[in-house]
Amino acid sequence: MPRIFAVAGLVAVAGTALCDIKPVAAQDKSVVAVLRFDNNTGDQQYEHLGRALSSMMISDLSVLDEKIQLVERDRLEELTEELDFQQSAYVDPTSAQSLGMIVGAEYVVAGAFVTAEPVMRLDTRIARVETSEIVTTAEVTGERETLFDLQQRLADQLVEGLDLVLTEEERERLRQQQEANRIDDLQTFVAFSQALCLLDYGEYGEGLEKMQEVQLSAPNSGLVRAALNTLRDRAEEEAKDRVVNEAGRRLGGLLGRSAPQPRRNERALTC
Repeated sequence: MPRIFAVAGLVAVAGTALCDIKPVAAQDKSVVAVLRFDNNTGDQQYEHLGRALSSMMISDLSVLDEKIQLVERDRLEELTEELDFQQSAYVDPTSAQSLGMIVGAEYVVAGAFVTAEPVMRLDTRIARVETSEIVTTAEVTGERETLFDLQQRLADQLVEGLDLVLTEEERERLRQQQEANRIDDLQTFVAFSQALCLLDYGEYGEGLEKMQEVQLSAPNSGLVRAALNTLRDRAEEEAKDRVVNEAGRRLGGLLGRSAPQPRRNERALTC
């Protein structure tokens, strides 16, 4: 039975190291963290495509919940920003291992993608967090416009790399989930990744508008629908907070106090 690790305390990463790592009780299924894929294309239009790739893979594999437990993408993105890693998780195994230890993962999946018109290649490696051992690597290559099929093939290789023995029922469930999440058009996938970027940086209103455009192009995708619902909920919460803050600002004005104005996240300008 593999040991799973969790981090009891997080030290800010500014020349310091993570500490207070304590073992917790072993679990019956492996905890897997699928990190954002790195953009090695040199093309800015694909800058956030890695968010979409990891999001789709996490959603696809989530139906295998009797075999593995997937770490939520939101949690991984939050930690990536908090730790402000200077090296990509795919290039620097230490970054991937650190993230895996914090979220209590046994395995970390790090990936990257490159293009050579009109071909795209997706690469992944699976590492065991406790030992940093590379368990397996995978690579799929094909036409850019068949990105969905490439991702599907990569998910299959990931299942094999984790030594997951699936029943016919589980394989069918995985296939159904992949079809339910399907996004065929590459540009729609790019737009989806931009909307995820806005979600991650807290620009919910703009992200909601972008995701609504995506849904017009991929109306049947459960992945898009789930992200749209998340953005809608957070945009509504943000609107309520804005009303409360505005009331506080007006009250402060009456009392002769100035309230700070909200500032847009500068990183969201790159989405």
